[in-house]
Amino acid sequence: MAIQLLSLGVIGVRLLDRILTSSATYPEELADQIVDEINVYLGRAREEEKSLLFNLSCEVHEALADRFGRVDSPQARQDVAQMMGLLIYRAKVSSGPAR
Repeated sequence: MAIQLLSLGVIGVRLLDRILTSSATYPEELADQIVDEINVYLGRAREEEKSLLFNLSCEVHEALADRFGRVDSPQARQDVAQMMGLLIYRAKVSSGPAR
């Protein structure tokens, strides 16, 4: 399902859980929750993760708002998880060389 998300380790699991179980109805609500989850983790993130997570949090609001009207169906949540995989790939590319 969301291999790119899970490849992030602990934060990826937390983000996937938030995406799949959130009570959010609208993309802005879900994006806020995703960014909040990133911000909570950021203090414990390894230095090499911080740039990627920052880039990811910058992209998530616009990406969700552009693609979704509502995010309260199981299919929409799966689509969000898949889209996050693309955002993670883009964030990795913008963060610099592979680790």
